[in-house]
Amino acid sequence: MTVIGIDLGTTNSVVAVTDSNGVTTTIAARDGARIVPSVIHFPAGGDIVVGDRAKSMAAVEPERVASLFKRGMGANTFLANGDDFAVDGKVWRPEELSSLVLKKLKQIAEEHLGGSVHRAVVTVPAYFGESERSATRDAAELAGLQVVRILNEPTAAAIVHGLDSRARGANVLVFDLGGGTFDVTIMRVEDNADMMVLATGGDRKLGGADFDAIIIELMAEHARKEAGIDILSEAWMIQDARDKAEDMKKELSSAETSTRTLSTGARPLPFTLSRAEFEAAIGDALSDVSDTVEVTLEESGIAAGDIDTVLMVGGSSRIPAFQKVLTSLIGREPEFSKNLDEDVARGAAVLATKLSGNADPRSELATMSIPQDIASHGLGMTTVRDARGMEEMNSIIIPSGHAVPASGSGVFCTVEDGQTGIWVRINEGDEESLDFVRQIGEGHARFGRPVPAGYPMRVELSYTADQIVRLLAYDGESGNLIGEVTVEREGALSSVQKRDAMAAIAELGVQ
Repeated sequence: MTVIGIDLGTTNSVVAVTDSNGVTTTIAARDGARIVPSVIHFPAGGDIVVGDRAKSMAAVEPERVASLFKRGMGANTFLANGDDFAVDGKVWRPEELSSLVLKKLKQIAEEHLGGSVHRAVVTVPAYFGESERSATRDAAELAGLQVVRILNEPTAAAIVHGLDSRARGANVLVFDLGGGTFDVTIMRVEDNADMMVLATGGDRKLGGADFDAIIIELMAEHARKEAGIDILSEAWMIQDARDKAEDMKKELSSAETSTRTLSTGARPLPFTLSRAEFEAAIGDALSDVSDTVEVTLEESGIAAGDIDTVLMVGGSSRIPAFQKVLTSLIGREPEFSKNLDEDVARGAAVLATKLSGNADPRSELATMSIPQDIASHGLGMTTVRDARGMEEMNSIIIPSGHAVPASGSGVFCTVEDGQTGIWVRINEGDEESLDFVRQIGEGHARFGRPVPAGYPMRVELSYTADQIVRLLAYDGESGNLIGEVTVEREGALSSVQKRDAMAAIAELGVQ
């Protein structure tokens, strides 16, 4: 059975398939477009619309259009002000919105293949945490897809690059700057095409959408100064500015200046932006990206001069300023993936066919090794440092950078006589202070009887290959398995909510 590869992007999404011989095809929709904007329009009547048509409605009915919802994965909402996104009284969570994009991609693949598709490899930013990865898995499930593997986006791009024999025996820096997220990954590609991630870093909320927002602020300042008009006061003017800001950002990758006419509700207002002005405006982002690349290099143990290839991935990596940053840091010109906007999905499709067992034994794909990824975040538990003072801390079980799948264990003791169990809180991060980690879930491990203070319980915490958390608890004296702890993730759909959402989404028509 065919397994597809999906790049579920913040601004654009792509679906691809690889045949048994390793030939990969990016699948086009009926209109011939291979790239589907991750935008959804909820018309007052009729089917839900996903893609370019939905994007074009953002200026007409902005309150009925959802975009950039990937940034809210693992949370209740994606809106910056914390409000719910609701249409006609229905609140849509980020994973539900993502499921509609996945449903659209599933339909595109099924039309191309002429049959049903039920399994997929889905990519996420390398710096996504466990909550975001779990939410991505939930989104796929709501769309009727079983996730074979959650794959890091830079690793997916490196898979395609690594199949090229010229990339063998090399240290590769993958610079992935998309519409909403930024990742930098250091990899080693061996002579036999084995791939191992050495270090990864990034920002879950940095990308092209942020650069668009900076241009919009420059537009708004210009409109206030030149015409006394606030283009941020009306949703339709904001959307018009957003569309033109995106166009200008792209144009400035190849031109020194860009000009657009702003819609103000009054006279047309020309706005011109130079590349130098744009680069100055995104100076903080350039500095942050440079710092992240340097830290990731240090964590990888690879010196900048020992990087053989700098691979640029993601649409925003076209911005010349970021290419200059990489050239300055590494000392070599970066190169772009062959299909800059499609290679993440293509890499996911390659791995999908490899994992499915459908590869022809005579093909290069059959001999390709499964890439070895690492934990992008440490994993620990809240414990008491001093039973008398009850000072809480994060006890790290699996540090970031550890190869996944991974597991670790710790022995923790009761602090009071008569305890029947231990309340477990799981944290994401590598710091001992709870102020600098994120609690991602909690659950209760029970002994089944009262035990005295100081009684041990051994807890085994593990990351799957998808970096999804599992937790097993054992009686610390007998060694008997007490059971698997059901981890309740903050902000996640409950089983009842997931069941209801799945039924509702299955009935929705998506165009």
